[in-house]
Amino acid sequence: MTIQTKPAYQKIYDTIKQEIAEGKYLVGDILPSEAELEKIFKVSRTPVRNALKQLENDKIIHRVQGKGSFVSNQQPKQTWTSMSGFRNHYSNDWEKISVRTIEIKEVVNPHFAKLLKLEEDTEIIYLKRIRYLNNQPMFFLEHYIRPVISSEVYQENTAISSVQQLLKEQSNIDIVEVEDEIEAVIATPYIAGALQIPDTTAVLKGTRISYAENKVPMDLNIFYINTDNWKYYSYFRY
Repeated sequence: MTIQTKPAYQKIYDTIKQEIAEGKYLVGDILPSEAELEKIFKVSRTPVRNALKQLENDKIIHRVQGKGSFVSNQQPKQTWTSMSGFRNHYSNDWEKISVRTIEIKEVVNPHFAKLLKLEEDTEIIYLKRIRYLNNQPMFFLEHYIRPVISSEVYQENTAISSVQQLLKEQSNIDIVEVEDEIEAVIATPYIAGALQIPDTTAVLKGTRISYAENKVPMDLNIFYINTDNWKYYSYFRY
Protein backbone atom coordinates (compact mmCIF):
# COMPACT_ATOMS: atom_id res chain seq x y z
CA MET A 1 0.00 0.00 0.00
CA THR A 2 1.34 3.42 -0.98
CA ILE A 3 1.23 6.08 1.73
CA GLN A 4 0.19 9.46 0.37
CA THR A 5 2.22 12.41 1.69
CA LYS A 6 1.42 16.06 1.31
CA PRO A 7 3.50 18.11 -1.11
CA ALA A 8 5.95 20.43 0.63
CA TYR A 9 4.09 23.56 -0.46
CA GLN A 10 0.84 22.17 1.01
CA LYS A 11 2.50 21.59 4.38
CA ILE A 12 3.78 25.18 4.38
CA TYR A 13 0.38 26.49 3.33
CA ASP A 14 -1.45 24.51 6.04
CA THR A 15 1.00 25.55 8.76
CA ILE A 16 0.86 29.27 7.97
CA LYS A 17 -2.92 29.20 7.60
CA GLN A 18 -3.23 27.50 11.01
CA GLU A 19 -0.82 29.94 12.67
CA ILE A 20 -2.89 32.87 11.35
CA ALA A 21 -6.11 31.24 12.58
CA GLU A 22 -4.55 30.71 16.03
CA GLY A 23 -3.42 34.33 16.28
CA LYS A 24 0.33 33.89 15.92
CA TYR A 25 0.10 36.38 13.05
CA LEU A 26 -2.56 39.10 13.26
CA VAL A 27 -4.19 41.12 10.50
CA GLY A 28 -1.58 43.46 9.03
CA ASP A 29 1.39 41.49 10.41
CA ILE A 30 4.24 40.67 8.05
CA LEU A 31 5.15 36.99 7.59
CA PRO A 32 8.73 35.71 7.62
CA SER A 33 10.57 36.33 4.35
CA GLU A 34 10.89 33.63 1.69
CA ALA A 35 14.48 33.01 2.79
CA GLU A 36 13.38 32.65 6.43
CA LEU A 37 10.57 30.27 5.46
CA GLU A 38 13.07 28.14 3.53
CA LYS A 39 15.08 27.72 6.75
CA ILE A 40 12.01 27.14 8.93
CA PHE A 41 10.58 24.40 6.69
CA LYS A 42 13.95 23.15 5.36
CA VAL A 43 12.84 23.34 1.74
CA SER A 44 13.87 25.11 -1.44
CA ARG A 45 12.41 28.43 -2.64
CA THR A 46 9.86 26.86 -5.05
CA PRO A 47 7.48 25.26 -2.50
CA VAL A 48 7.66 28.41 -0.37
CA ARG A 49 6.62 30.56 -3.30
CA ASN A 50 3.87 28.12 -4.28
CA ALA A 51 2.49 28.15 -0.74
CA LEU A 52 2.53 31.95 -0.55
CA LYS A 53 0.87 32.18 -3.95
CA GLN A 54 -1.93 29.87 -2.80
CA LEU A 55 -2.37 31.85 0.42
CA GLU A 56 -2.62 35.00 -1.68
CA ASN A 57 -5.13 33.42 -4.07
CA ASP A 58 -7.25 32.43 -1.07
CA LYS A 59 -7.04 36.05 0.18
CA ILE A 60 -5.44 34.94 3.45
CA ILE A 61 -2.41 37.15 2.76
CA HIS A 62 -1.51 39.91 0.36
CA ARG A 63 1.97 40.46 -1.01
CA VAL A 64 3.68 43.78 -1.67
CA GLN A 65 6.59 43.97 -4.06
CA GLY A 66 9.77 44.71 -2.15
CA LYS A 67 7.95 44.69 1.21
CA GLY A 68 6.84 41.14 1.91
CA SER A 69 3.69 39.13 2.69
CA PHE A 70 1.04 40.56 5.02
CA VAL A 71 -1.94 38.92 6.74
CA SER A 72 -5.21 40.02 5.17
CA ASN A 73 -8.43 40.62 7.04
CA GLN A 74 -10.25 37.28 6.97
CA GLN A 75 -12.75 37.89 9.75
CA PRO A 76 -16.08 36.42 8.65
CA LYS A 77 -19.06 38.69 8.14
CA GLN A 78 -21.67 38.61 10.88
CA THR A 79 -24.96 36.93 9.98
CA TRP A 80 -26.81 40.24 9.94
CA THR A 81 -24.28 43.03 9.49
CA SER A 82 -20.66 43.78 8.82
CA MET A 83 -19.13 47.22 9.05
CA SER A 84 -15.91 47.82 7.18
CA GLY A 85 -13.47 49.85 9.20
CA PHE A 86 -10.22 51.45 8.09
CA ARG A 87 -8.27 48.19 8.20
CA ASN A 88 -10.80 46.31 6.06
CA HIS A 89 -11.12 49.11 3.53
CA TYR A 90 -7.39 49.51 2.96
CA SER A 91 -6.10 45.99 3.62
CA ASN A 92 -4.50 45.90 0.16
CA ASP A 93 -2.76 49.25 0.75
CA TRP A 94 -1.58 48.52 4.27
CA GLU A 95 2.02 49.43 3.52
CA LYS A 96 0.83 52.98 2.72
CA ILE A 97 -0.79 53.42 6.12
CA SER A 98 0.87 54.84 9.23
CA VAL A 99 -0.22 55.96 12.68
CA ARG A 100 1.12 58.72 14.90
CA THR A 101 0.24 58.95 18.58
CA ILE A 102 0.29 62.59 19.68
CA GLU A 103 -0.81 62.26 23.30
CA ILE A 104 -0.86 59.53 25.96
CA LYS A 105 -1.93 60.10 29.54
CA GLU A 106 -3.94 58.73 32.43
CA VAL A 107 -7.10 60.69 33.16
CA VAL A 108 -9.98 60.67 35.61
CA ASN A 109 -13.17 61.22 33.66
CA PRO A 110 -16.38 60.07 35.38
CA HIS A 111 -18.40 60.11 32.16
CA PHE A 112 -16.10 57.81 30.20
CA ALA A 113 -15.32 55.68 33.24
CA LYS A 114 -19.04 55.01 33.58
CA LEU A 115 -19.29 54.04 29.90
CA LEU A 116 -16.41 51.61 30.48
CA LYS A 117 -18.31 50.23 33.52
CA LEU A 118 -15.65 51.42 35.95
CA GLU A 119 -15.79 53.42 39.18
CA GLU A 120 -16.02 57.12 38.39
CA ASP A 121 -12.66 57.92 40.00
CA THR A 122 -10.78 55.19 38.09
CA GLU A 123 -7.80 56.41 36.09
CA ILE A 124 -8.29 55.39 32.47
CA ILE A 125 -5.88 55.52 29.55
CA TYR A 126 -6.36 58.36 27.07
CA LEU A 127 -4.78 58.26 23.61
CA LYS A 128 -4.92 60.85 20.86
CA ARG A 129 -3.84 59.53 17.47
CA ILE A 130 -3.81 60.36 13.76
CA ARG A 131 -3.95 57.68 11.06
CA TYR A 132 -2.48 58.46 7.64
CA LEU A 133 -2.80 57.11 4.12
CA ASN A 134 0.12 58.06 1.87
CA ASN A 135 1.17 60.56 4.57
CA GLN A 136 -2.20 62.33 4.34
CA PRO A 137 -4.25 62.42 7.57
CA MET A 138 -7.45 60.39 7.26
CA PHE A 139 -8.58 59.69 10.84
CA PHE A 140 -8.32 61.71 14.03
CA LEU A 141 -8.90 59.37 16.97
CA GLU A 142 -9.40 59.71 20.71
CA HIS A 143 -9.37 56.55 22.83
CA TYR A 144 -10.56 56.05 26.39
CA ILE A 145 -9.30 52.61 27.39
CA ARG A 146 -9.87 50.32 30.35
CA PRO A 147 -6.53 50.27 32.23
CA VAL A 148 -5.63 46.62 31.75
CA ILE A 149 -2.33 47.72 30.19
CA SER A 150 -0.18 50.46 31.70
CA SER A 151 0.29 53.77 29.91
CA GLU A 152 4.00 52.91 29.63
CA VAL A 153 3.14 50.07 27.22
CA TYR A 154 1.30 52.52 24.97
CA GLN A 155 4.30 54.86 25.20
CA GLU A 156 6.47 52.03 23.88
CA ASN A 157 4.07 51.26 21.01
CA THR A 158 3.12 54.65 19.64
CA ALA A 159 2.98 53.48 16.01
CA ILE A 160 0.95 50.29 16.56
CA SER A 161 -1.85 49.94 14.04
CA SER A 162 -4.65 49.23 16.52
CA VAL A 163 -5.46 49.20 20.21
CA GLN A 164 -7.19 45.87 19.61
CA GLN A 165 -3.89 44.34 18.47
CA LEU A 166 -2.06 45.64 21.54
CA LEU A 167 -4.72 44.27 23.91
CA LYS A 168 -4.35 40.88 22.26
CA GLU A 169 -0.57 40.87 22.30
CA GLN A 170 -0.08 42.20 25.84
CA SER A 171 -3.06 40.76 27.76
CA ASN A 172 -4.50 38.08 25.46
CA ILE A 173 -7.79 40.00 25.35
CA ASP A 174 -9.95 39.43 22.28
CA ILE A 175 -12.44 42.03 21.08
CA VAL A 176 -15.57 40.06 20.22
CA GLU A 177 -18.19 42.76 19.75
CA VAL A 178 -18.27 46.37 18.58
CA GLU A 179 -20.97 49.05 18.71
CA ASP A 180 -20.73 52.01 16.32
CA GLU A 181 -22.64 55.27 16.26
CA ILE A 182 -22.06 57.39 13.16
CA GLU A 183 -23.05 60.99 12.45
CA ALA A 184 -22.07 63.86 10.19
CA VAL A 185 -20.65 66.90 11.99
CA ILE A 186 -18.80 70.11 11.20
CA ALA A 187 -15.12 69.86 12.08
CA THR A 188 -13.93 72.08 14.91
CA PRO A 189 -10.84 74.17 14.12
CA TYR A 190 -8.69 71.70 16.07
CA ILE A 191 -10.06 68.64 14.21
CA ALA A 192 -9.78 70.46 10.88
CA GLY A 193 -6.17 71.30 11.65
CA ALA A 194 -5.35 67.72 12.59
CA LEU A 195 -6.92 66.42 9.36
CA GLN A 196 -5.45 69.28 7.28
CA ILE A 197 -8.84 70.31 5.90
CA PRO A 198 -10.54 73.74 5.80
CA ASP A 199 -12.39 74.90 8.90
CA THR A 200 -16.12 74.09 8.95
CA THR A 201 -15.63 71.09 6.64
CA ALA A 202 -18.17 68.33 7.18
CA VAL A 203 -16.61 65.14 8.55
CA LEU A 204 -17.91 61.77 9.65
CA LYS A 205 -17.82 61.30 13.42
CA GLY A 206 -17.92 57.84 14.93
CA THR A 207 -18.23 56.64 18.49
CA ARG A 208 -17.17 53.03 18.87
CA ILE A 209 -17.26 50.85 21.96
CA SER A 210 -15.26 47.62 21.70
CA TYR A 211 -16.17 44.74 24.02
CA ALA A 212 -14.35 41.67 25.25
CA GLU A 213 -16.13 38.55 26.45
CA ASN A 214 -19.12 38.98 28.78
CA LYS A 215 -19.82 42.44 27.33
CA VAL A 216 -16.85 44.05 29.11
CA PRO A 217 -16.12 47.41 27.42
CA MET A 218 -12.40 47.76 26.73
CA ASP A 219 -12.04 50.77 24.44
CA LEU A 220 -14.26 53.77 23.75
CA ASN A 221 -13.00 55.40 20.56
CA ILE A 222 -14.26 58.72 19.20
CA PHE A 223 -12.99 59.25 15.67
CA TYR A 224 -13.34 61.85 12.93
CA ILE A 225 -12.89 60.90 9.28
CA ASN A 226 -11.87 62.91 6.26
CA THR A 227 -14.31 61.31 3.83
CA ASP A 228 -12.63 62.60 0.68
CA ASN A 229 -10.84 59.24 0.42
CA TRP A 230 -12.96 56.96 2.61
CA LYS A 231 -16.58 55.82 2.67
CA TYR A 232 -18.34 53.81 5.36
CA TYR A 233 -19.69 50.46 4.20
CA SER A 234 -22.41 48.30 5.74
CA TYR A 235 -23.32 44.78 4.70
CA PHE A 236 -26.62 43.17 5.75
CA ARG A 237 -27.64 39.57 5.38
CA TYR A 238 -31.00 38.05 6.35
